[in-house]
Amino acid sequence: MKGEPMHALKRQVIQVARRLYQKGLIAGTDGNVSVLAASRGPVVITPGGLHKGFLGERDVAVVELDGTIIEEAAGPSSELPMHLEIYGACPEARAVVHAHPPWTLALGLAGHDFSRHLLAEGQMVLGEVPVVGFHPPGSAALARAVGQAAKAAKVVVMERHGAVAWDGDLEGAFCLMECLEHNARITGLARLLGALPRQT
Repeated sequence: MKGEPMHALKRQVIQVARRLYQKGLIAGTDGNVSVLAASRGPVVITPGGLHKGFLGERDVAVVELDGTIIEEAAGPSSELPMHLEIYGACPEARAVVHAHPPWTLALGLAGHDFSRHLLAEGQMVLGEVPVVGFHPPGSAALARAVGQAAKAAKVVVMERHGAVAWDGDLEGAFCLMECLEHNARITGLARLLGALPRQT
C-alpha cells in the first residue's frame, strides 16, 4: 500500500465499499471505509450521504490525520472522527471498515455475548470482540469509545449501530468484518433451530 498513487487507493476504497454493499453488510448510504495513504496519512475515506455501492473516484474524500480536508466532493463520512481515533490509538492500523451487518446487529439486540465464540474459527480469527455501549452515530463520544476498545481488539461491535474492523490493509479489515457476520449468521441460525453449542 505504501507509495501507491492516490487514485489507486481511491479505487480500493470504492471496491471494498461495493463489496460490503453486494454482501448485504451495508445498505444505501450506510457504512464507511478508509485507508491510510502513508504511515502518517493522509486518510482516503468514503463520503457521507452517498450510496456506497455506486461511488466514483471523485466522490472519495482525502483528509489529514488532524481532520483537515484536502479533497472532498460530498464531504467525508460523518464517522471520520471514529476512523481518526482508531488510527491514533492503534499504530498498526492502516485501514478501517465500518458496516451495519444485519446478523451481528440482530444478535446484539437479542443480548448475545460477543466476548466468547460458538465457532472455533471465530475464536481464531476474531478473538475477543468488545461491545461499545450506544452513543449517537458520528459523535465524539462514540469515536472515543471505539478508539479505546480498538486498542485491544481489531473488531468492535457498537450497540444498535453496527461494527468496525481495522487491520494493516483494506483486505484484512474487510475479511474481519465478513468473518464477524458469517459467525453471527451461523449463531443466529443455530438459535432459530433451538440448539446452540457451548461457547468457547
